[in-house]
Parts: sequence; structure tokens; C-alpha cells
Amino acid sequence: MIERMTHEEYVLSARQKAVEIASGILDGTIPVLEGCHLLASLQSEVDVADSDPDFVIFDMISSEIDALPIGEVRAHWADEALARLEPKIQSAITWATPQALPACKSVMQRFWA
Repeated sequence: MIERMTHEEYVLSARQKAVEIASGILDGTIPVLEGCHLLASLQSEVDVADSDPDFVIFDMISSEIDALPIGEVRAHWADEALARLEPKIQSAITWATPQALPACKSVMQRFWA
């Protein structure tokens, strides 16, 4: 027999995933841009409003870096293109980090189980 998760269990699971990602951003094990992109994709799953201030930050950062080779997609880019875009990536990290870190701390405080 297949057991199914309740909606509440699913939301709790998604929130735990958000905590893990936020924690990884804060401790440096997950790159900030990649982590923000992952957190933005979890917004509907963690059952928060579209106007949630933390997830608005993650979504804004994710939208701004959408054209940059972040995370696993880097493996599909040519070395020359990666080298050419590296200054933009570094600039995005500098811009995003001071906005993302407080939002990550907030997610951890709100969803830590």
C-alpha cells in the first residue's frame, strides 16, 4: 500500500528543504546565487504568500541572474563564455549577498522545526 503525504506534511518537508538551503547559504556550502534560485523555486511549496518579504528577495535575485550560468548548468557552457561572464557573476554575488543573508536568517527562524 502506498502511503501519501498530507498537505501539511508536504509543506513541512518543503520548509525543511528551505531551511537546509538557507543554512547552506549562510555557512557557505551553497553558493548564494544558486541557493537563492533554489529558494525562489520553493515559494509555492512552502505555502507562503506571493508577497512574502523573504521569498520576494529570493525571487528578485533569481530573476536578475536568470541569464547567468549558475549551478549545474555551468557544465554545459563553454569555458570561454564562462570566463567572459565571470565578472558579471561576481558582481551579482556582491549585489545579492547583503540582501539574501538576512532573508536566509529569517527563513531559518520561521521554518526551523
